[in-house]
Amino acid sequence: MTNTASAKAKKAVICVFDGLRPDRVTAELTPNLHRFATEGLWFRESRSVFPSMTRVATTSFATGSRPETHGIVHNAFFHRAVIPDRPLDTSNGDHLRAAEAHHGGRFVEADGLGCALARAGKRYSVVHSGSAGSSYLVNHKAAEHGHRTVTLLGRDASPTPAAVDETVARFGPIPSGGLPKTDEMAYAARVFIEQVLKGEQPDVALIWFAEPDTSYHYREIGSAEAVAVTRAVDAHFGDILEAVRTGQDAEETVVVAMSDHGQIATEAEIDLFEALGAAGFPTANHLAGGIAVLGVPGICVGLSRVDPTAVSLEALAAVLMERPETGLLFSRGASAGAAAVPGTLPFSLIGIEHARAPELYWIARSGGEADQHGHPGRGLMTTGGTVPVGGGMHGGLNRIELNTMLAFGGARLPARGQIGDLADLTDIVPTVLALLGCAVPPSMTGRPLAAVLGVEEAPVAQRVEAASAGGFSQRVTLAESGPRSVVLEAG
Repeated sequence: MTNTASAKAKKAVICVFDGLRPDRVTAELTPNLHRFATEGLWFRESRSVFPSMTRVATTSFATGSRPETHGIVHNAFFHRAVIPDRPLDTSNGDHLRAAEAHHGGRFVEADGLGCALARAGKRYSVVHSGSAGSSYLVNHKAAEHGHRTVTLLGRDASPTPAAVDETVARFGPIPSGGLPKTDEMAYAARVFIEQVLKGEQPDVALIWFAEPDTSYHYREIGSAEAVAVTRAVDAHFGDILEAVRTGQDAEETVVVAMSDHGQIATEAEIDLFEALGAAGFPTANHLAGGIAVLGVPGICVGLSRVDPTAVSLEALAAVLMERPETGLLFSRGASAGAAAVPGTLPFSLIGIEHARAPELYWIARSGGEADQHGHPGRGLMTTGGTVPVGGGMHGGLNRIELNTMLAFGGARLPARGQIGDLADLTDIVPTVLALLGCAVPPSMTGRPLAAVLGVEEAPVAQRVEAASAGGFSQRVTLAESGPRSVVLEAG
C-alpha cells in the first residue's frame, strides 16, 4: 500500500506511555495528557493487538502489522530452531541476535517505521527506557539506516551503542534500580528534549516511557507509587509539548500520545502446568525428559506438543476447556476461518496465524469487576511469573487490557476531543507516514486513520464469533470496516 496524499506535517513526535490505561487519563491525574487529548483527536476506543504484551505490541506498532505478518508472536515463545530447549526471550539481546542470524536479518518479517523513513531520506531518533528487546524492536534496522536509539539499559542494549556513549558523556550516568522508575523517566525526558528535539531535530522522534507499566506490575495499578509516577511522566509530557511549541516547525509538527496496552489486576495464581501434568500432559517451560507440552507462564500461555504424534491436541484442548480458570482457547486454522480443534476459536480472528505461533493459546479467565483499588478489571494468571498477586498484568483479550491511549494533536489537525472511530496499534505508523507524505510499505496492514487525515471514515459494524464444546463457550467481539477488523474484547 502506498500513500498518494500530500504531506500535512513536516515532523512527528511520538510519546509512548507503556501500559497506560486510558481511563487513568484524567484532568486531575494527568492534566497535560488530558488537555492534549481533549483538544485534539482522542481515539478513546483504540485497541492493542494479541497477545497484548509489550514486545508484541512494540513490533505491531512499529511495523503497522499484526503478529501474523511480522512474526513476533509473544514476549517469549518456543522457536526451537534458534533456542532448542527453552523459550526465545525477546527481551534478551543474545536471543535476538541469534534469531536474526538464523533468519538472515529477517527475524522481524515486516518493514517498520524506520525502514519507510529511511527510504524517504528522513531521520529518526528514539529514546527508550524499556527492555533491550523493546528498544530494538521499535526500530529493528536502526543501525543499518543510520538512525539513533538511546536505551537507558546502556550501550550493550542499544542497536546504536555510540548514541548511548554520547548521551552518557553529555548527561552523566544513567540512573537505575529505583521503583517507581522516577529518576529514569526524568533522565529520558531530559535527553529527549535537550538532545533530540532541540539538538538533533530529526524528522521523527520517539520517546518510550517504561512507566506506569512497571509500577502497575509491581506496586499495583491504583497504588500511591503508580499514581506518583503517572503524575511524573505526565509532567514530562507537558515539558515535551512546550519544547515542540517553542521549537522549529512547531506548526507543522504532529504529536502522538499513546500506550501499547492496558492492564488488569491479578486476583490469584493458578498452577496450570501442574494441572495439565495431573491430567496426563506433563508440561514445562523448558525441554526435558518426560515433558509432553511446552508453554510459557502468564495471563496468556502458548502451548505446543513436543511430539505431535504422541499427544492428541483435541484431548489436550478438552482438558483445558474443562478447567474453570480457562477464559479463552484458540487454535490454528484447519481451513479458512475454521479452528483446528472443535470448541476453540481460530487464530485468524486475532491476527496470530503464523508459523512461529504455538498450537494453542490459552487465556486465563478475567472480567470487569473492580480491583482492590476500585478500578475495573481483574483476572487470573499462572504461577511462574515475577509479578505479585494484586499487581497489574496483561496479555489477553479483556477489554481493559486491549484498550489503549491514543491521541493526535498539532499540525493543524482537526480538534474533536473523544471519538469512537475504529483504531488499533497497527494504524498509528501508517497515519504518521501519510501525514509526512511518505510511502506506506506494502507489509503494513494498518490503515491511515480517516479522522486524522480529515476525511470521512468508512462505516463500522460489529461482529461476534463464538465457539463451544461441552459446557465451555467463548466469544470474540470485533469491529469491522471494509477488509479490516479490530478485536474489541473477548471472553
